[in-house]
Amino acid sequence: MAAWVLGLPLLFLRRWPALTRAYAVYAIAFVALNLASRALLGECCLTTLSRACWQAAAMRGGHVPVPHEWFSVRMAEAVFRLTPSHRGVKLVSEALIFVTALGVLVSSHRSFVADRAQQPIAKARGAGR
Repeated sequence: MAAWVLGLPLLFLRRWPALTRAYAVYAIAFVALNLASRALLGECCLTTLSRACWQAAAMRGGHVPVPHEWFSVRMAEAVFRLTPSHRGVKLVSEALIFVTALGVLVSSHRSFVADRAQQPIAKARGAGR
């Protein structure tokens, strides 16, 4: 999740095209997994995974109660000492999904335009042979 959010600027930079493409593939896969898990499980896959880890720790003798709160909410509480509402988490994740989609479109368009600009040069070099 942190890699998805922290990597978003890569979609708008032209400096490292291979890294941008790799991140775009990762972001699309993460967003698809997130949306699919919300549809199938009713929650983010990270929440389900986190709960399973808490339950495994509790079974091994750690007498820590298993939280039933969303992963995103627990993360915000741990890092920022804030407790966002579920609606707030959904709105932020939808905004980040929109930014991801926009970034993928922008970076794809840039590489498409760059490839098209290179085609006449490559044809001209090949014609001289």
